[in-house]
Amino acid sequence: MIKIKEIEEPKKPIPILGIMKGMGMLSKNLLKKPVTVQYPEQMPEIQDRFRFRIFLKLDDCVGCTLCEQVCPNGSIKMEHLDRDNPRNKRKIYPDVNFGTCTVCRNCEEICPTVAIYLTHEFQTSRTKNSFLYSPTELAMPEYEVKK
Repeated sequence: MIKIKEIEEPKKPIPILGIMKGMGMLSKNLLKKPVTVQYPEQMPEIQDRFRFRIFLKLDDCVGCTLCEQVCPNGSIKMEHLDRDNPRNKRKIYPDVNFGTCTVCRNCEEICPTVAIYLTHEFQTSRTKNSFLYSPTELAMPEYEVKK
């Protein structure tokens, strides 16, 4: 003969205990300062390791296309720029689409001449529909870039 094990029904929680826990949490956090920052008026605290905006030193770029090859989602494309640079004989420089850039820093790590580097600057709002930065725009600080 097969023995059937009886399963006990779980105890029903008392609804007042849940309400009391919620009220306790509310009273604990009621007088704390909010975590949010009023952004345009108040600048957020930026950590030392934070990097976002890609800069380009036009004189150091050799046009090796390694940054384009290592970009995981194709945000970097090489563009012809007629500029006298004895180190860059092919006259090609990277342009970056910040709309698709994931800031993975692969381009910074693979650049043999350290021509591409990332900085703390993160205010890169544009009024155009394009977030594409040309090589000359990458060489300028953000406040000089025509928006």
